[in-house]
Amino acid sequence: MSVSRLSASSSTVLHDPVVRRFLGIAVAATALDLMTKEAAVRLLGNTGVVTITDRLSFTLVWNTGTAGGLLLGQGTWFLSALITVLALGLVLSVVRPMAAYDSRATVAMGLVSGGALGNLLSMIAGPRGVADFIGVRLTEDTTMVANVADLFLWSGSLLLVPVGMTLYRLAKLERAQRGLRNTKAKLA
Repeated sequence: MSVSRLSASSSTVLHDPVVRRFLGIAVAATALDLMTKEAAVRLLGNTGVVTITDRLSFTLVWNTGTAGGLLLGQGTWFLSALITVLALGLVLSVVRPMAAYDSRATVAMGLVSGGALGNLLSMIAGPRGVADFIGVRLTEDTTMVANVADLFLWSGSLLLVPVGMTLYRLAKLERAQRGLRNTKAKLA
């Protein structure tokens, strides 16, 4: 493939309204996440806590593990970065076909990608890890601490549930129609 063909192909992809919308949502989510993390670090110091209610607080902790705080030894950082980059590539390759069947896929995948990219950039930016600062007390002894990227990841994932149901229904309908055509062909 020549360089001119490659650049024309890339240009065409960026002019696709679905891809542009997806990228806009992902970039906006990433930027908002990074800005809120910076604000949290500046306002809370290294380990500050601001109590909002008995269940909600701003509590700065540094996550050096994978999503959910899982530590996998010295390879944690590299494995997290590799999985995130591969997942972002996969999402970019399927967002257009999925949006053709359900327009909610663009928003959902943009939010998931923006959250993933925000956490990846935070992980790359410094040795302390990813700043988590939204504390939600689940029980007397358990508090979950997340960040805006996590909220985007979760909300995007939840939005993908109805998208997945739509794709499942369409696949089921297509199988039924194929079976009907095969039955008609056998009878003819």
